[in-house]
Amino acid sequence: MEIILGIVMFTVIVLALALMILFAKSKLVSEGDITIKVNDEKELTMPAGGKLLGALASQGIFVPSACGGGGSCGQCRVVVKSGGGDILPTELSHISKREAREGCRLSCQVNVKTDMDIEVPEEVFGVKKWECTVISNDNKATFIKELKLAIPEGEEVPFRAGGYIQIEAPPHTVAYKDFDIPKEYHEDWDKYNLWQYVSKVDEPILRAYSMASYPEEKGIIMLNVRIATPPPRVPDAPPGQMSSYIWSLKPGDKVTISGPFGEFFAKDTDAEMVFIGGGAGMAPMRSHIFDQLKRLNSKRKIT
Repeated sequence: MEIILGIVMFTVIVLALALMILFAKSKLVSEGDITIKVNDEKELTMPAGGKLLGALASQGIFVPSACGGGGSCGQCRVVVKSGGGDILPTELSHISKREAREGCRLSCQVNVKTDMDIEVPEEVFGVKKWECTVISNDNKATFIKELKLAIPEGEEVPFRAGGYIQIEAPPHTVAYKDFDIPKEYHEDWDKYNLWQYVSKVDEPILRAYSMASYPEEKGIIMLNVRIATPPPRVPDAPPGQMSSYIWSLKPGDKVTISGPFGEFFAKDTDAEMVFIGGGAGMAPMRSHIFDQLKRLNSKRKIT
């Protein structure tokens, strides 16, 4: 009898736990389709789940996110009128109390669980996605490559000097020993034993890069990308995911970009322009300077 009673009690407990799990799942895990109203105009129907940033991107609305949805850049701002839940601690370093009261949120941190009503910046609707082809990917310095991409024929990226694009990388495994590095740079690569590193990424990633090209360079997008190797004091740390992927690209490879984005634009005045930059940070400097001198024929003093 005690054995039977024990079996019954055990079964009851298991069933109770199963019911509790199912109840919790119904509250915490989103299922079915939801509707997102955008700017009181568009209504998007999609499966519940994931983050708002990705949900909008799946519908062709590309909100800028320089950090790729990590919550660190603070650029993917939208206004959530309803359905977004409470603001998260990860958002408070980028959003003031006043902005929070007005519904400002980081779309990369907002869970898509129920119907939502949101507002996004109007310029977002001008953002597009292109599959580009690698023209070249040459070293310009020991740790910097210049990636040149061809835009699909007949297409144009309507960017302004100082703007940036977002580049996508699929899941991949990249071995540094397979990189095409000119012999003149081997000494430093040997010194730090950079050939040992492998970057393994199990899910798609997204990062932002300023364009080194300027608007009159039609049909191409040019980026300067510094390889993000582990710091010497922490050699076992993983290398940069996107920079490793970009350094592995070869002519003919396909790359998906979206854009244009940005606010780092020159003001239309006669004031002197002073540019300070270095390394891969020279990319937007080149774009601005070439735009001023070659497209605008500017007479402004440039330092």
